[in-house]
Amino acid sequence: MSRIESSSGFSLIEVMVASAILGCAVLSVAQLVAAATGSTAGARDVSEATLLAWQKIDQLRSLALSFDDAGQPVTDVSLQPSPAGALSRDTAGSVDYLDALSQPLGDGDRAPGGTHYRRRWAVALSNGSPDLLILRARVLGVGREQELASAVTTHVRRRP
Repeated sequence: MSRIESSSGFSLIEVMVASAILGCAVLSVAQLVAAATGSTAGARDVSEATLLAWQKIDQLRSLALSFDDAGQPVTDVSLQPSPAGALSRDTAGSVDYLDALSQPLGDGDRAPGGTHYRRRWAVALSNGSPDLLILRARVLGVGREQELASAVTTHVRRRP
């Protein structure tokens, strides 16, 4: 009687099936990592843009909108109402350009090289009153009109 010994190990087919399953799993994880990396970069841009929008609002709110000792209104020249469309197109005096590290590159109606963000802002009178201003800021990525972030607030001239 001949004795059949059982082989210990895997057959070629079992190894190929296991390799195919492992390959599919690795590809799925790689796609997930790529999607997560893209989302993280997008979230970083939105977070930075939000900070830049509020930074501009804070700069505008720090400008003089008060009364002098004689009771006459004092308004910083930068708080004059913005031209129409200042938020929708690059308008000198209502836009500045920033690099990827959020460092200013200048202003004007054309973006200089190295621009990563465009920051536009507008000042408007509320109900025609020079004592109540509406301040708006928008931050856009360079080369696109898609808004990354915006901020809106009011600025009030208070009587002493």
